[in-house]
Amino acid sequence: MTREMGRAEIDDLLQARGAGVLSLTDGTETYGIPESFGYDGELLYFQLVYDGDSEKMQLMESTETASFTVFTEEPAESVLVRGALERVPETAQTRAATAIAENANIPTLNVFPNTGPDDLSMAFFQLIPEEFSGRKFNDRVPK
Repeated sequence: MTREMGRAEIDDLLQARGAGVLSLTDGTETYGIPESFGYDGELLYFQLVYDGDSEKMQLMESTETASFTVFTEEPAESVLVRGALERVPETAQTRAATAIAENANIPTLNVFPNTGPDDLSMAFFQLIPEEFSGRKFNDRVPK
């Protein structure tokens, strides 16, 4: 059985999880990447590290509507957030950093092992939700 989650349940899952999959597209190519995130009850924030040849950053600039998926296995539930993805204005970067610090699961994995810190850049992005949806899955059949 599957049931839709209410907005409070969706918010709870977004605040409980600190990583998910960000999906981008330029209308032809698609790109799904695991990302840590912060959620302040309104916006989702990402702190992205990238090099000069970043496919991710090229698609960030061309994606009109991004989607972000968060899920758990036990209990099985998932949330999908769709909306515009844009750079965080300088005046809101403290808010973004705070949400990330409070919410994100930051991996210790270095995805740029052959790139020195001076060759990397960092930018904050925010997903402005236009649509939230969530599902809870239960394999038990009611009697």
